[in-house]
Amino acid sequence: MTNETKLLQAVQQLADKDVAPFDLQIDRQAKLPNGLFQKIVDLGLLRAKIPKEYGGLDVSAQTAGKIVNILAKANASVGVMLEGHYKSCDQLAKYGTDAAKKRYFAWGAQAILGFSNTEPEGGSDPSKHQSYAVEKDGRWIINGDKVMITNGTLAQVYSVNVKTGPDEYSVFIVDKGMPGFSFGYVEKFIGLRGIPCGEVVMNQIEVGPENMLGKRGQGLEIANNAHDDARYLMGAVLTGIQERALDIAKNYAAKRKSGNTLLKDMQVTQYKISKIATNKELTRLVYEEAARRKDAGLPYMEQSAMAKCFGSQAAVESCDLTLHIMGDYGYSAEFSPEHLVRDARAMEIAEGTIEKMYTEISNAEMADVPSQEVARKQADLTDLDQILPLLEAA
Repeated sequence: MTNETKLLQAVQQLADKDVAPFDLQIDRQAKLPNGLFQKIVDLGLLRAKIPKEYGGLDVSAQTAGKIVNILAKANASVGVMLEGHYKSCDQLAKYGTDAAKKRYFAWGAQAILGFSNTEPEGGSDPSKHQSYAVEKDGRWIINGDKVMITNGTLAQVYSVNVKTGPDEYSVFIVDKGMPGFSFGYVEKFIGLRGIPCGEVVMNQIEVGPENMLGKRGQGLEIANNAHDDARYLMGAVLTGIQERALDIAKNYAAKRKSGNTLLKDMQVTQYKISKIATNKELTRLVYEEAARRKDAGLPYMEQSAMAKCFGSQAAVESCDLTLHIMGDYGYSAEFSPEHLVRDARAMEIAEGTIEKMYTEISNAEMADVPSQEVARKQADLTDLDQILPLLEAA
């Protein structure tokens, strides 16, 4: 049995014993149960995506996805908490200086790391960003406001994408112990209520060059890479949400009758359950393919966007179908389906809206299509060239 297999078994035990029984409590109280976060730390889950040379477990993308998936089935907020942490660890591992890795991976073994791109003006569109950093005597002075941060106010360390010049963006690491660092407003979201989504305010924060991720002007690349890592993990969360919805739907349909007929024996229910099962499985397959490609060093942006785009829409549909199977009970706050719908709905917006995913997937597909001029150089006559004269003659 491999170490990663043993880890996943321990994660499943944690999910079954310490997360799933508190699912409704987490939603109602808008926080994790006392002691749960420390159990996550003690199990080593915050170290999962930290390189071994810095005290981490350095698990594969596929294993990270499974960890998130298992916990998200028990409660989506717990899965999203680790999704945000893991994508942040990945950026530090890929772009961080050795000094930053030594300092902040030590924090990351015990506390959440965060990544922030969104601002009050213009959302995640960097052209509208107001946060900036100015170089002075070899150091950087950072000012600005970052909002809608996954784990915002829970995380202690944040990678922030800010302007360092006209149309130039760079990423710096800041932490809550720095002068000028403060937390701001925490959003009151309707779903994923177990973790905060909050604001970080930076007022004359001074950092050295060792706190820059990558190079000056590399901010957009790093932010895009963070999105790619987040989206396949969101696919894992969405798979977990749908697995939970499917279990609820099946258990209810197997016991509940309409007249003298069990719901499971009615074709209308069979359609709904088959749809939920298919949605769940397709989401799982595409997020796992993105993770496999990441582990193999292959491009995975498109598959990650698909996992997030298809998975979020599928999860909303699957949870709504479960709610319908349960009828009035499904609509009741006393049961899980109504909050599963709210949790899934958030994923159609977070880490890029589904409309943005359509654009990114389409652009990835069209990148392989040669321009008209190139196509004509590659062939003397295309099928279209043959057809058009015939149509014009007709």
